[in-house]
Amino acid sequence: MENTLLTAETAEKKRKKAISPLHVVLKTLAVLFLAVLCVLFLFPVWWMVISSFKTEDMIYAQMDSWQTFLPGTWNVADWFVSYQKLFSSFEYFGQSILNSIVYCSVTIAAVLLVNSFAGYALARLEFPGSRTLTTVIILLIIVPVETSIVPQYVILSKLGLLSTDLRVVGYLLPGFVSAFYIFMFRQFYLGMPKELEEAAEIDGANKLVTYFAIIMPLAKAIFATVAIFTFMGAWNEYVFAQLMFPNPKNQPLQVFLQLVNTYNPKDLAVVMAALTFSTIPIAIVYIFCQRYIVEGVSFSGLK
Repeated sequence: MENTLLTAETAEKKRKKAISPLHVVLKTLAVLFLAVLCVLFLFPVWWMVISSFKTEDMIYAQMDSWQTFLPGTWNVADWFVSYQKLFSSFEYFGQSILNSIVYCSVTIAAVLLVNSFAGYALARLEFPGSRTLTTVIILLIIVPVETSIVPQYVILSKLGLLSTDLRVVGYLLPGFVSAFYIFMFRQFYLGMPKELEEAAEIDGANKLVTYFAIIMPLAKAIFATVAIFTFMGAWNEYVFAQLMFPNPKNQPLQVFLQLVNTYNPKDLAVVMAALTFSTIPIAIVYIFCQRYIVEGVSFSGLK
């Protein structure tokens, strides 16, 4: 009886503490602080999108007033003049968007397949040198990607993958393998119980069937996480793509933006429209898929 009363009193104290004035003030301040941060991070993006709905003269005229964050006109038909000018002025702009979509799609599919296999092999298969290989992969994570651009280009040249017909293959091939993604898959698979695979083996399933039928469906979180990271990396790729594609017809969107930005005469509204095309896909993917990032990075395995 006394224990019950003590428990009730403890619960009541916790409840009162949770709704104390100090607690309310701290919660309110935290929400306000996060709201201010949200505004600070989002207002440049908002300004970019709104500016793409205006003419260049209107952008400069409203630059020093609050109207710079509002459309220049409420006639929706006039909002997309800069977008029409963008596609009419640059022949391969639409092609660059399609190129980015194709490059991203192929890269995501290859990265998920190759790196998930490698991560599973390091997590479950015992073979000579497996621990050494894992150590090497972990060490490769700290190597800056920029340091490998020139060696990659030289290797692709020696393999004959810089010709006009094979240049796209040469561009995509180095991005299929990532030490970081292999490590992520390995850590996730280590958190999964081996009993699942042992039960499948008893039922007569080989390792390939076990992987596709049991492991992959249970690893949706890490697959989604790697897919999102890969999409962001492939969509934003610039340095290596600029080196590989001197022809605008084959350039992805990020590289083609340089042509839009250096075009003479430069139209700021057109530049904002091009940047909007570049930014919005990343924002949409992150907003709708961010929960998978949290689940995957936590390496929680099974719930």
